[in-house]
Amino acid sequence: MDQIESARARLEHAAGLPAVLDAAYDAFEQMLPVIVDQQDRGGGAFAAFVMSGAAAANGRNAVAAAPSLPSAGPGDLAAAATRPARDLTTEAAATILAGLGQLLSRRLAAAGELSADAGDRVACAEAFRHAASICLLLGGTPEP
Repeated sequence: MDQIESARARLEHAAGLPAVLDAAYDAFEQMLPVIVDQQDRGGGAFAAFVMSGAAAANGRNAVAAAPSLPSAGPGDLAAAATRPARDLTTEAAATILAGLGQLLSRRLAAAGELSADAGDRVACAEAFRHAASICLLLGGTPEP
């Protein structure tokens, strides 16, 4: 299973606010190498991938500001930075990333509604907006 599929499965099965936030952070992080790979190819979808890259980085940063996000272990960031992007066609990458953006938007909206902490609600709302943007830019329909 590649990193995007793993991030998707982790996000689908995350239970509780800290787990959803942690999985959402990882999902945004795993989107970035795939987006960069597509940007490097140029083509007709270049602008959509560039804007999606900004949205993924901003979504990750919004989640990082959530008070309930668990602290990262010492090897987590280094491992994420060394993972190679999967070789995908532009269409396949857009479909996979739009689907992950859709799942992110659904999970973040639900997490934000359930949180008692205002900081978590704001972080989830901001990250939701960026996930929905990725979904729209790459041809999907964001939820909820």
